[in-house]
Amino acid sequence: MRLRDLAPAERPRERMLALGPHALRDEELLAIVLGTGRGSGEDALQLAGRLLAEGSGLAGLAAAPIEGLGRLHGVGPVKLSRLAAAFELGRRGQAGQPPATRAAEPEGQPEAGPTGPLPAAPEPFWRRVAAELRTQIAVGERALLAVRASRAEPPVTLALGECLGTSTRAGAVLARLLAAPGNGPWFIVAVRPAGPVQKRERDAAERVVAAARLIDVPLAGLALAAGGQTHLLGGESPVEGHP
Repeated sequence: MRLRDLAPAERPRERMLALGPHALRDEELLAIVLGTGRGSGEDALQLAGRLLAEGSGLAGLAAAPIEGLGRLHGVGPVKLSRLAAAFELGRRGQAGQPPATRAAEPEGQPEAGPTGPLPAAPEPFWRRVAAELRTQIAVGERALLAVRASRAEPPVTLALGECLGTSTRAGAVLARLLAAPGNGPWFIVAVRPAGPVQKRERDAAERVVAAARLIDVPLAGLALAAGGQTHLLGGESPVEGHP
């Protein structure tokens, strides 16, 4: 549906101001960042939806180099600057690192602190896995996916649709996990549209993790990827490369 066909209260900017950014779909948030579309041929919401499809979802767009974003049809210098700035702010916010406040050091010379060089904090394993699995699911859909901690095998689909809630049966989830190839440890990610974590989702995650411990299934953790946000709901982040 085109923006002009939506009631004013249903347009992305108005919805965000009324309900908060967590209530918006990825394409709505992206449309706000873009600001405008491509004239009469494609409004901001339509452009955002196409860019998400062509860029393998929000995670794919965020991971793309700036020159890759610039090659997308309809992304000129202004929109490219907005996208690059928004994704960079997101990365800095997730890492918990403030932007640099002084000129960059010469290449090969890491920034030094009072006790020596400051190593860059790596992004948590579970956030990286969730970002990857988010791209496996179409925008607006829901799924429960699993990977081995080593990521040696492709992801396994455990459930589609309403996959983490009051109807979640821990036994059925673990049975599908045990039937999958590979020996774990496993990491499960529930993918769904944006929105805050619900109590029923936390309760379902706790049931699955507790059941895995009870029957000795090697489940390292369970996370929720809700739109552009990721939450660790149970277990601990495994060490990558150590099955």
